[in-house]
Amino acid sequence: MDKVSLPLPAIRCLSKEEAARYLGIGVTLLAELEIPVIKLGRRCLYDRVDLDAWIEDYKQREHGRAKEDNSWPKPKKASTGGKIPASGGLQPRSQTAKEYAKVLGLKTDKMPKRC
Repeated sequence: MDKVSLPLPAIRCLSKEEAARYLGIGVTLLAELEIPVIKLGRRCLYDRVDLDAWIEDYKQREHGRAKEDNSWPKPKKASTGGKIPASGGLQPRSQTAKEYAKVLGLKTDKMPKRC
């Protein structure tokens, strides 16, 4: 009678190279992340369950932060008060230009020529 062999379960503990490949990142980045490690002698192994739990936790943290960051501030309507001319060409200097010159400490009666 032939022996019936059952398939082995998937490997649960991964080396750092395998864990990095499993997450789709480099070994250096994996070492920088705070993912739980199992130490067996000098070997560091990563439990596949811990990797899955860490990535789910990371997604929750980043999704929450992204949700807060995506709330675009509503732009304030700045009234120009008709100070911006609607058409091109030479326009007389507006009151705004005079006020700007005054703030900068320039003489308002003789303003420098525009280029």
